[in-house]
Amino acid sequence: MRRNAVLAGVTALACGAGMVAVAAPAHAASWRNIGSSALAYNGSNDRVDFASKGVGWSVGAAGSFFSPQAKIVRWNGSAWVGQTSPVGFTPTDVAAASASRAWIVGYSLGGTLGLYWNGTTWAKVAWPGGVTLPTQVAAATDGTAYSIGGLDSSAGGISAILRWTGTAWTDAKVPLPASSSITAVDVKAKNNVWLAGTTTSGTTVTGLVMHYNGSTWRTIKIPGSVGVPAYQAVMHRIVVNSPTNVYVLRVKQNAQVTNALLHYNGSAWRTVNTPLNAAGIGLSSDGASGVVMLPITTGTKTQYMHYSGTAWTTLNGPARTGTVQAGDLDHRPGTAALVSAGTASTPEKKTPFIEYFG
Repeated sequence: MRRNAVLAGVTALACGAGMVAVAAPAHAASWRNIGSSALAYNGSNDRVDFASKGVGWSVGAAGSFFSPQAKIVRWNGSAWVGQTSPVGFTPTDVAAASASRAWIVGYSLGGTLGLYWNGTTWAKVAWPGGVTLPTQVAAATDGTAYSIGGLDSSAGGISAILRWTGTAWTDAKVPLPASSSITAVDVKAKNNVWLAGTTTSGTTVTGLVMHYNGSTWRTIKIPGSVGVPAYQAVMHRIVVNSPTNVYVLRVKQNAQVTNALLHYNGSAWRTVNTPLNAAGIGLSSDGASGVVMLPITTGTKTQYMHYSGTAWTTLNGPARTGTVQAGDLDHRPGTAALVSAGTASTPEKKTPFIEYFG
């Protein structure tokens, strides 16, 4: 589902349009622009999430660091319409469970912020003390929602894992292995929650996945080193198609490993290197057994890398003015379609956009 706004240290690779052979995925279609007056602002469009065919949200930001403006657009089943945030801040992620339950997380100069949609209005909700930056939020259609972020040193840890109680965010009390950091989350139901991150032991860093079945958390270790402390890869996204079809997006950063998809079949892990060793910043289910990855791009078109489970294919979006980057994408339930959120940047302005495949 989702670009982390703060994937620190990712190297911007030259993965621009035309560098990978273009071939259509199995559900042949093309990426096209979706126009909306709700996107007529000078700013970014960073994250998108769908709860159902007719319910989805996308969020971005305008204004400045000192005076941020949260930009919220909602898919009402037929069009994207703008909504007003009750407070100025910079969103980092959005998650939707239904037409009456959705969450936005982010930050401002005043600290961390969260919004909750009750079906009528967006309202600010409190965050537990010590959380410094919420980076991801994920939700299931049953209303289960989890969010992850960082902790300041006074809180005694490096990861915050929060669970929505129905009225507020609270510590999920996940029994993490010592020296572990969680950087990705996917939620399928109240008894089916997945986390991904890393564990440090001495001078070695390894990957891990945590799975919650409704009563207990299970640790699933990812074999092999992903670097050493301060020079390690990040488990940036986790996408769960089923318990026997799980993908983790590994971004190498400064580590001496490849950028890759790590695939879990329920019993063993397999490493699938990305085309041209491209660094991924977004990952979504393709609605079937594969995933679609957003690579870092430097061209005038978005780029989408589709892994079917056996092979990679690549497609580009429509040409735009400026440097184009899609930051997030999500499968639209009940269809074969995908929706992405992104920004075309020039020295004069930032133009937000939404693209549709299917």
